Amino acid sequence: MKMASWSSVSEHLVNPIGMSDQLKWNNQIDKNYGGKLMGNLKNNIDHYMELKGIKMYSHLLVDIAHELGIKGKDAYKFANKEKSNFSKMLKDKRPLKYDFIIPLEKIFGVSLARLLDEDAYKLPTEKDNVPFNKGFRYYAYLDDPKLYKEEFNILLAKDGNSILTQTDEFGKTFLDYVVEYRSVNGVRYLHEEYGIKLKWNFNHFEFKKDSGITWINFENCIEFARLVASMNDAELFNDIYDSYNLFLSFGRYAPNDTIFCQSEYLEIMLDNDTLFSSIFEIRSYEYMLGNRAKREKQVDSITFDLINLIINNCLRYALEHLGKYKHRAIDILKFGIKHNTEIINKVGADTYCICNELGGVTGSFDCDVENIAVYVDMEVNDDEINALIKQLPKFKKRY
Repeated sequence: MKMASWSSVSEHLVNPIGMSDQLKWNNQIDKNYGGKLMGNLKNNIDHYMELKGIKMYSHLLVDIAHELGIKGKDAYKFANKEKSNFSKMLKDKRPLKYDFIIPLEKIFGVSLARLLDEDAYKLPTEKDNVPFNKGFRYYAYLDDPKLYKEEFNILLAKDGNSILTQTDEFGKTFLDYVVEYRSVNGVRYLHEEYGIKLKWNFNHFEFKKDSGITWINFENCIEFARLVASMNDAELFNDIYDSYNLFLSFGRYAPNDTIFCQSEYLEIMLDNDTLFSSIFEIRSYEYMLGNRAKREKQVDSITFDLINLIINNCLRYALEHLGKYKHRAIDILKFGIKHNTEIINKVGADTYCICNELGGVTGSFDCDVENIAVYVDMEVNDDEINALIKQLPKFKKRY
């Protein structure tokens, strides 16, 4: 059995002979920790769940099931079966289940010792006192712009590939540690040096360096979005999470395939004043055409001048959650009244129609989007909101 990914503490506690014996594990726990660890375990699990973006213990149990090789609906049955016992473990009413040790270490990317020790997850306050060897975790922890450019920039894996694609013994990447240590300089470094950008699927990031392109599937993309949003740089955020690119590539947002329809992402946009204000700004976007389109249109690219294509997703979510986001819904509707009126004054309501769920408006039959209209496609039980919706200029729909 491979032990390299375990901490020395978990190797010591779990004797490799007869590892399936829960009773031996319980005795080891009592012997080494005197029965006082569970309060620490709950606090530390809560800490790492927040870092990993795991909202509920039931979600954590599903992840544990996956690590144990339990897939599909069986993983959810496992979570439902174990949730009562797991709750008792966190409340110090029963020992930590032996089978959960390795899955928890893999999920959180930390050793058992750091889950059991009250202060183990707290890193040194002095950045010079680095608790691990050089590697991508080291650079994310220090978050030093000079070190990124002078050292990290030339760091390669043993196979000669970019270190960005590599994982450590806990299955974590450099991006994971950027999120964990809130490495804002690391975000800027990745943007400036690699042009990090979300592409295609909701967690698929593109990195460009010189003539090469690297693709990374990053499961923690929501937490990464929260980190980038915390920097209050709308231009940086909207360049990394580029809604224009996905829409212009596909002409739609498939809810299951893109982050721009996910509730957690929309809340990031609605909760941040800087990002929310940016959805009303008109942006010029040059879209490079494919070979067939180039031949048909006799141009290499098309330039679009549009407001942020996520605006109607934000409005729809705000209307669904008026208790929290009514003020945002009002702001978007007031903007929409003015914005839609300007579109109609230019071409007339009968000339344009909405051709997709994002509010793209066009006067042609092939749905070449020329603008974005604000629209509402749901019923709302609020007099103030309905009064604004009534004032909102409407377009015919064709999708």
